[in-house]
Amino acid sequence: AEIEIDALNVPGDAQAAFDEAFVRLEPILGASDAARIKSHLEVTEEQTLEQRSLVLGRELDKDQRKGVYMVTNNFLPTRVTCETVDGQLRFIRRLPKDKAPSDKRGQRSKWAHAGDYCHFVMQKENQDSMDTLQQIARTLKCNARVFGMAGTKDKRGITVQKCSAFRIAHDRLIWASRKLRGGRLGNFSYGEKEIKLGELGGNQFTIILRHVQGADAVSLEPVLLGIRNTGFINYFGMQRFGTQSISSHTIGISVLKSDWRRIIDLILCPRIGERDDVAKARNVWDTTRDPKATLELLPRRAALAEHSVLQHFVKSGSTNNCSAAFACIPRNLRLMYVHAYQSFIWNHAVSERIRVFGTKGAVPGDLVIVASDFSDNAHAKSKAPEEETRVVPVLVTEENASDYSIYDVVLPLPGWDVRYPEHQVKNVYEELMAKDGLSPSGLAKHPLKEYRLAGAYRHFLIKPRDFMYEWMRYNDDALPLARSDSDAIEGKHDPESIEFGQNVALKLKFDLPPSAYATMLLRELMRTETAAGYQTQLSNNTESKE
Repeated sequence: AEIEIDALNVPGDAQAAFDEAFVRLEPILGASDAARIKSHLEVTEEQTLEQRSLVLGRELDKDQRKGVYMVTNNFLPTRVTCETVDGQLRFIRRLPKDKAPSDKRGQRSKWAHAGDYCHFVMQKENQDSMDTLQQIARTLKCNARVFGMAGTKDKRGITVQKCSAFRIAHDRLIWASRKLRGGRLGNFSYGEKEIKLGELGGNQFTIILRHVQGADAVSLEPVLLGIRNTGFINYFGMQRFGTQSISSHTIGISVLKSDWRRIIDLILCPRIGERDDVAKARNVWDTTRDPKATLELLPRRAALAEHSVLQHFVKSGSTNNCSAAFACIPRNLRLMYVHAYQSFIWNHAVSERIRVFGTKGAVPGDLVIVASDFSDNAHAKSKAPEEETRVVPVLVTEENASDYSIYDVVLPLPGWDVRYPEHQVKNVYEELMAKDGLSPSGLAKHPLKEYRLAGAYRHFLIKPRDFMYEWMRYNDDALPLARSDSDAIEGKHDPESIEFGQNVALKLKFDLPPSAYATMLLRELMRTETAAGYQTQLSNNTESKE
């Protein structure tokens, strides 16, 4: 289902949650008392504390009080405070306050929501997913590691994704949302499981290409139809590897080799093309190895990994325990380093597969998994064996090659529990990894379980789903040409093309399977630059305008 942010107060529909609370209270308290409480809470005018308080006037046993607390905590946390005085329940209607709901000591034992995880939808603009969650963590004074997400979204754009927070109540997240810069939270609910990397069915994109020049609707029509009907090579985009001079996959190599000192050096060392303030902080570290001085210069909004490492060094009073410092980086980010290395190897394997065999169809020695809907296109093996259904690829032979199309062909991301193609492309995995002092089988032997990579399969040619495009004319670059979820909440209409606008834009809308990159589709359309240096320049230009 499409993920949208369309609620900003309580889980699900606010009125439905309110009404459901009294359906649940009636069997506990009786119809008369449930109705009294409902009428009391429906008053909207500001009153004194005494006027906002309602005492039932009768004692309840322990089980009844427990039942009432369960209902009010889950369905009415922003509407009422419930307390017991001399065995009698007191309901205090809450007023909006610009103060974070408390995270009292002992909250873990008193947690009474329907699940350990609060799920929510996060909209952000011009910032990384991890930076936004870090901002929320600072506001709530909690560890960023309590948050989970299915994947990171592009920095340069307005993105929406589902996240989870371990034992952070939604009223605290609502308060944090009001403080959030460049972001918004909504659609709160509770669940038993954390949202983890890779747990998504796909991504929907709306992309605006402004100032289209040198092409028009007629000349681009064959290219657009080709993308719709034929698709594009499913390379991992530059976002996977980072847009800086030190690639994420380079750090991933050191993680897989347990070279903790080297990892920290790579994370903190000076980099080409970075913002001046970040570059200044890195230079201080490079010359002094003083974590406190470096941390004071490092912008809080940037460099999550660097902040995590330096904060550990400052607190511990030593820079010797690099393994512990790296472990302070949020888990999702740590795993991205090793996943980037898998992606690096996979991209090279795909290039070799195309160079040798082209894209006409499946050939003997290929591996295939019949492509169907997006939910079947990403066969990640990130779950424990007992939690997943293993997808076993079929080996293509002379006899069955005609049964499969090029869209069924998969290549493995390297790991200890995947099968490799039985033709010369297999050599790419072994030769490239050997240059880095690694091997596919060795990925099972890391001393830390979370870095033992089982591997996965990925289709190398994909087609976008529901690919649509629209030509638009406009005058003002500052005005949006697409409506965000926040715009919809605020009642704004979809921007329309201006008949005689001076500038031309191409609006694209399409769905891609998990871990597929819209930048690779755009490269097919625009033949644009995707090198790290160019992407860094774009990021810096975006930040300079903020």
